[in-house]
Amino acid sequence: MPGVPPSCTFYGERMITASSRVGYRSLLRNRWFLRLWLAQLISQTIQNAANYGLLVLIAETTGSSTLIGLGIIAFSLPAVFFAVPAGVLVDRINRRQVLWMSNLLRGLFAFGFVASLLIDRNDVVPIYLLTFLIAVVSQFFTPAEGAAIPVLVDERELVNALSLFNITFTLSQALGFILLGPVILNVVAPVTLMVVGASVTFDAVQVLYLVIGLAYLLCAALILWLPNRQFELERSAVQGASSLARVKKLVAEINESWRFVYRDRRLLIAILQLSFGSIILLVIGQLAPKFVQQLLNRPPANAALVFVPAGIGLVIGSAVMPRVVKRLGKARSISVGIIGVSITSVLLVICQRVARQMDPDHWFNDPAFLGLILLLVFILGCELGLMTIPAQTVMQERTPDALKGRVLALQMLVYNAVSIPVILFMGGVADIYDIAVVMGVLAVTVFVGGLFSVYLDSRVLAEPGASERKGPPSGAQAAGQHEQRELEPLMQGEVYQQAPH
Repeated sequence: MPGVPPSCTFYGERMITASSRVGYRSLLRNRWFLRLWLAQLISQTIQNAANYGLLVLIAETTGSSTLIGLGIIAFSLPAVFFAVPAGVLVDRINRRQVLWMSNLLRGLFAFGFVASLLIDRNDVVPIYLLTFLIAVVSQFFTPAEGAAIPVLVDERELVNALSLFNITFTLSQALGFILLGPVILNVVAPVTLMVVGASVTFDAVQVLYLVIGLAYLLCAALILWLPNRQFELERSAVQGASSLARVKKLVAEINESWRFVYRDRRLLIAILQLSFGSIILLVIGQLAPKFVQQLLNRPPANAALVFVPAGIGLVIGSAVMPRVVKRLGKARSISVGIIGVSITSVLLVICQRVARQMDPDHWFNDPAFLGLILLLVFILGCELGLMTIPAQTVMQERTPDALKGRVLALQMLVYNAVSIPVILFMGGVADIYDIAVVMGVLAVTVFVGGLFSVYLDSRVLAEPGASERKGPPSGAQAAGQHEQRELEPLMQGEVYQQAPH
């Protein structure tokens, strides 16, 4: 069949590979899956690099933490309004077309960044608008990409394929925020090119967005090389209600999910704790340019000095977290993380003040001072893992499989909705006061808000019958018994009978 590798045959609605081996190596031998995976890796990496470039650009142009916060809102807000409608629409159209068109549009918007910066580098309004548009288009790319995976792989390889995509999502954050964005902004010199017969010089930020635009076009080409007929076959199998009916059903499912979360107060507290920790991470990203300017006496483009050690700490902390939680317990682990974040935030400022007193002229070039700051930021990343991962574990344990996707969506909704006023408030504080004051406010907020959530959790655990309301133990039978017990008042309706697994 033209366009289909000889090692593959169509079977029903899936493409089945001839190889019987299951694993990442056999997955990557599937040329169609490899192209989809490369498109994901490249597109998500450059999207994170674009977000990094945005923060640095606004910091260099305005120096305002509030405006940096508005940039963060510009690329996070579309998820609140467009994620669900995009998912519904993607179910009704050819997903291959969604994938390549979304990459093409994001590439054009990236070139729009370059044009805007060439016209007026100090005008941030077009930058916000283009960032928002890229984020809107990304809401369509993500569900279309996830839905395309089962079309291109064998059923036996589906779990490994999904796992690889999840790993790639985390890897792309590191590659974009820690590697690609900082390297281009700190290493690449201005480049002069001939554009329409005229010589045009592009600075580092403009070069970054040129690379991003070209990379998006490469992703569109990778998607165009996927077999369109298979996606047409898959799309033709989509049956059911109209898009409006699907939206109504989704709204009903979300309402039922809210009811379930409201009834399980430990789950509700875990959602709030996870959202709280994620917002702290977002605030640290917002403050990173001002942090390196005021505490390290370096330009905003060196914000990787915060992102790199914090990211490494978060990853390493996540790796050892199961042992820590097993020894300390979830509530105590969260408490240690909260207290640690508060203390480390204050220590960062104290170390800078001591270094300035000891060597007023060259304190920022002292290797011992810089090493200590990087170590503290690394520890901060580990402590943030202590705050968030146990709460995420509780959320997973206490949520039945039939509700996991919707509970996660609710958590993201809470996170995005609450993060907006927090980012604006912290940005305003950072613009008015010294970074030392901001870090103090952050430390107090984490200490008071975090420990209050732990106190509420302990009160719920102390209530009579709390042990009977624990999440399901391991094993399919125990999970089924828990789901039946917890969802019995809600399972009368059609929503749970047809809930996606």
